[in-house]
Amino acid sequence: MSRAKSRQNVEVCGDCGATDPTWASVNKGILLCTQCCSIHRSLGRHITQVKSLLKSTWNPNQLNMVTTLNNNGANNIWEHTLLENGSKLLKKKPGLKDPLSIKQEYIKAKHQHCLYAFRENYEDGLLSVENEIGKQLHASVRTPNLETSFRLLVLGADPNYFHDEKGSTPLHVAVKSDQKLQVELLLVYGADPTCPDNHGRTSLDYARQSNNKELMSRLTESQYEVTDTFSFYLSLRKPDHSTGVHFLIPPTGFKSNPASLAKLQKLPNHVFEELVMDVYDEVDRRQTEAIWLSCADTTELNDVPFLPVDNTLSSTRNQGRQKLARFSTPELKSLVYDILVDTQRRQSVDKGSMLKLRETSEVDDSDDPLYDSVAEDEDYAIPLSKEDLAANKDSMISIDSINKTNQVLEQLTKQLKNSDNTITDLRLEVAKLRQCVKVLQSENCDLRSRLSQKSSIMNGDSGFDSLEFIGENQATESFQSITNGKGSDDVDLRQKKGQQRPTSMYETREGIHKVHNWHALKEQLKQNDNARNTSPGIYSSPYDRETVLQCTEQITRTIQQLCKSIQEPEKEECVANGEKVKSAIVKLAGTLSKDAEGEKIKLMLEVVNRLHPECVNLQLARVKSDNKAVDVHFSNIRDIAFNLAKFTKEIVTKYSSCQ
Repeated sequence: MSRAKSRQNVEVCGDCGATDPTWASVNKGILLCTQCCSIHRSLGRHITQVKSLLKSTWNPNQLNMVTTLNNNGANNIWEHTLLENGSKLLKKKPGLKDPLSIKQEYIKAKHQHCLYAFRENYEDGLLSVENEIGKQLHASVRTPNLETSFRLLVLGADPNYFHDEKGSTPLHVAVKSDQKLQVELLLVYGADPTCPDNHGRTSLDYARQSNNKELMSRLTESQYEVTDTFSFYLSLRKPDHSTGVHFLIPPTGFKSNPASLAKLQKLPNHVFEELVMDVYDEVDRRQTEAIWLSCADTTELNDVPFLPVDNTLSSTRNQGRQKLARFSTPELKSLVYDILVDTQRRQSVDKGSMLKLRETSEVDDSDDPLYDSVAEDEDYAIPLSKEDLAANKDSMISIDSINKTNQVLEQLTKQLKNSDNTITDLRLEVAKLRQCVKVLQSENCDLRSRLSQKSSIMNGDSGFDSLEFIGENQATESFQSITNGKGSDDVDLRQKKGQQRPTSMYETREGIHKVHNWHALKEQLKQNDNARNTSPGIYSSPYDRETVLQCTEQITRTIQQLCKSIQEPEKEECVANGEKVKSAIVKLAGTLSKDAEGEKIKLMLEVVNRLHPECVNLQLARVKSDNKAVDVHFSNIRDIAFNLAKFTKEIVTKYSSCQ
């Protein structure tokens, strides 16, 4: 497939071709639609790292890197065998309208098993292959050709490959060449910014040497990505690394559990790192889940209730990762808080050990080189010396100060639990409101079908609904009022109208000559018919019923649009939809007569007049990020919509039953 063709229509889902994708896979370099993203999330972060293009927080260079890879045909690397030689694998790429099961099978084969990815056949051994593609990556990152570096990383190139002749890693070369997108690509694939070159300098040192503030900030953030994520999860704030503050532990709102903190301190280095990685994945899953639930087009797709299985890990660790999903939000935040405290303690121990090694290196005259090292695992199990305890004491929050603020912390914890319960209740109310709207839709469809059946019968040849039968019934009803003072002969005359017709042209009609004062009776009938025609009943005209039902259907549709708009905080359609609901009700009020539904229409107009101010206040509260006001106005709009839907249903039922 030519490169010109592969670059056409790049703003589509890389797996099914759907337009306007709203998600992206950072490490795959492709854009995704909502359905394909739900499958990617079920694979796990170790396979694909998904982020929302609209609601996630992006580093500008990282977003530019993903967009550049997508525009330059990075998806062709994952579908290489499907595009080569007319797809000899007889495997068809799924389309937008294909079922979710077919897309799931294709995406697992494409991304989890890499069945269609680009692979080169090397005749040499594995070590020589790794050395060769490592050198190619080392040379490629100095250029802006991002697609070549991405292809080499997919083939298995090590992002931390150390070039023996050059004495540096690909990240050193990318920083020296000021290739910001190459730096982002290497960091996504696990490049270590703390790795030194043959001169003992890291990539951050070279960025500082060239006074490249953007790269300095990005490389520093990458070193503290885990702790920054934990701090943001607890307090919605990150430390300012430019001021030298690399850890941000919330001073209030959380309290440390001495028992769990003691257990964390006894963990060896490698076990503690595994725990931190698993908790980081769980926090990322919950943050992505919150964004996922806030999107309107994800409500019918499956959620990811726990971390997916990683086949590279042991079954015991996979079980432990999945058990993290059982933690409630306060419990998980408490664990994250303890991890931040212990991480800061371990960093202080590492710095103390490094300082000791430097002091001994100045006294030692031996020729053996000394290297900086971190503390051993045993150093975290028990305190080694009084100096270490003194260093730890500054970084730990004293238990005495925590005991003094127990009451405040308990109140904050209760408020947090109440807010979680409120969110749960609101979700239940939204589900009930959606169910109510669905019931109204089904009833509306049922009523419309009944209307169409009735109208078809009235236009047909049915004897009971024919014009002649209706006319006779109306005449009979008119006679009932006359016969109250005229006698039984007049009733018999009208009721036996069918018998008065002569059987032949020579036969005279029977019974007519028996009616006394026939002309006066005829005039009375005309007056009754005119009176009935001038003051028809509220349900007598089929045209009026059809107009009323159309108005109620429009009200139901506008209420559905309103309910959908108030659940989408990024859109500003709430006020416009509120005006549509009001105009539909005003139209219904103009259609109905004042004697028919006067009181009910009056109530509906009073209720709908409160809708516009609530919509405006809801929009202002969202702009100001006032969550409490948002909840209040959201609840008021929901109640108004429910009452209007209830009144509309009563009118629809009454008009449909009177056909």
